Amino acid sequence: MSENAPIKLRIPRQDLTQFKAFALDAGAAGNWAKGLPTSDLRVAVSQLRETVGELNRVELAPGQRQSILEALCPTLQTILQQLSRLFLNQPLVLPETSRQLAELTESLLSLISTGYTLVAVHTIQRVGGEQPAHPARLACEALQRAIQFAGQRMLQTFQLYQHLEPQSWLTLHQLYALGERQQLAKLPVRDLQGHDTTLTEAWLSAVMLGCCQPNQLRQSDLTAIYRALQQHWGPMLRLHDEKEDGPGQFEVDLHSDQPPSYSRGDTSGTQLRYIDTSGLMAHLQQLREQERRGYGRHSPLRELALPISILDHLIAALSPPSQRNFSRRAGNASQLEVAVGLSSAHYHCAGERTFSEFLPPHLAGGGQDDNPFASRSRARDIWEESESDDIHRGEADSKGRENTDVRSVDIDPLGLARIGETGRPGSQPPARFTVYRAEVLNASPGGYCLNWSDPNPVNLRSGDILCVRETGQVEWVIATVRWISAMESSTTLIGLELLSPRAMPYGARVMGPGGELSRPIRVLLLPEIKLVGKPHTLVTPRTGFHERQRVVLLGDGEEFLVQLLRQVSASSSYSQFDFRYIRELEKSSSAVAEEITMPRSPFDSLWSQL
Repeated sequence: MSENAPIKLRIPRQDLTQFKAFALDAGAAGNWAKGLPTSDLRVAVSQLRETVGELNRVELAPGQRQSILEALCPTLQTILQQLSRLFLNQPLVLPETSRQLAELTESLLSLISTGYTLVAVHTIQRVGGEQPAHPARLACEALQRAIQFAGQRMLQTFQLYQHLEPQSWLTLHQLYALGERQQLAKLPVRDLQGHDTTLTEAWLSAVMLGCCQPNQLRQSDLTAIYRALQQHWGPMLRLHDEKEDGPGQFEVDLHSDQPPSYSRGDTSGTQLRYIDTSGLMAHLQQLREQERRGYGRHSPLRELALPISILDHLIAALSPPSQRNFSRRAGNASQLEVAVGLSSAHYHCAGERTFSEFLPPHLAGGGQDDNPFASRSRARDIWEESESDDIHRGEADSKGRENTDVRSVDIDPLGLARIGETGRPGSQPPARFTVYRAEVLNASPGGYCLNWSDPNPVNLRSGDILCVRETGQVEWVIATVRWISAMESSTTLIGLELLSPRAMPYGARVMGPGGELSRPIRVLLLPEIKLVGKPHTLVTPRTGFHERQRVVLLGDGEEFLVQLLRQVSASSSYSQFDFRYIRELEKSSSAVAEEITMPRSPFDSLWSQL
């Protein structure tokens, strides 16, 4: 970057002559922060926001301002963490209160980042009279804090599937450019959590989050990825002034308000920086290989809180961009019916039958008194009692509802995966299987782009399983949420990827090592599509199923024993397995092992239009 290129950072004027919140020293600031009403988060964050905003307009020596901000940060971080619980994991369209709290939080993060920016700029410009003993260290630490809070603000925006405000990327890039120009970028510095880092690593953690296609990730996955970038993966990234040969290169224009883009080799300039991700890519691929070999409890991914599906996503996001396979067509304002979640998709694909109505009578109503694996729960179906928008508690997580039984035995988590209903036939269908309506903006043979305008709240996330159908159609199509984008005026766009034109509902009983069977669990069988070379697959809940498992499938008057083979895809909501048939089971006699063919789908012709 040219030494003459100006640094473009917007900072407020110091035009306040009085500051009444507390005495302008670290001790008074810390005591004031500890006295904030943390039981009323709205009041606490409003007071913090007002005070930090005024502090930014008071003329202070850089070291004095830094010490005050550092004293405020522990309380500020605690309040921000508690506040995030009130606007994350909320319905797709945020309620008004949650939206206001999110805006307050974003404003506070911006103000605290600006405060640290003032420290760095004034230290470099030698503003404020007496200079600190180590000005380079102070400027470096202040820039790291400013970048960290700017990155935290970006993370929150991505988690809410919103667009960044104008100048957000430019501010982040210019903070790094200022440190680079002052030769501070590679100096060691400790962040607020006590981890050793550098300005380069702090900046790369934030900019690489924008390379990971955040609108395709869940809020918790974004948090885990950002933490991994900050604490583990930063040193694996390399930053260069000039483009180098090899894959995995992203370029950043430090004078632009744009995120990094995959380098195509036809650009150059002193303001460009090139990010080499080959080291990180090799590490991610190694982690994926270790996970597939089965490291169990010692898997490095457990420490990072990242499922293997997110590794696949990251590797794809950091690879050269792929071309779209299908052309889009306008939606002509047509409507699409949408049912959210695996349980809801099973209900509608089963002809609007609850799971208890779908299962054979000997499984739907109990009848397994001698089976200790079934005795774990005969009380109620947690899914049919849950709220209509509550689809993210995990198909196998119901420990809080268990009944105590003296005959219960210690079993693995698979034995606890029980989704069997005990409702009476003929009872009213549960309200959780709501059908929503969304406007189709455009469509292709591979998916839809929807404008979500249904007034009913729904907790929809990237990676969820859906069943959809166009108005007037009978069959439900199985899809998954690929991305979410919250636009202005409370408009939300959703990208869907179609998985199959049809699904066959089944109940799955996982076979344990001794031949014991779990309670039935909802699964969907996606038929083979020969035209495009897609084999039949089984869509299961995210937990309780893995490769090489044997599973008994229960359908309408049929039972099959199958073995799960390769996991072909997964998200935080579901897994999808290729499988092979072993034999058909007979209730009245011992079945003779025989290979059987997949039931032919009458809907194969639907995909001939491709």
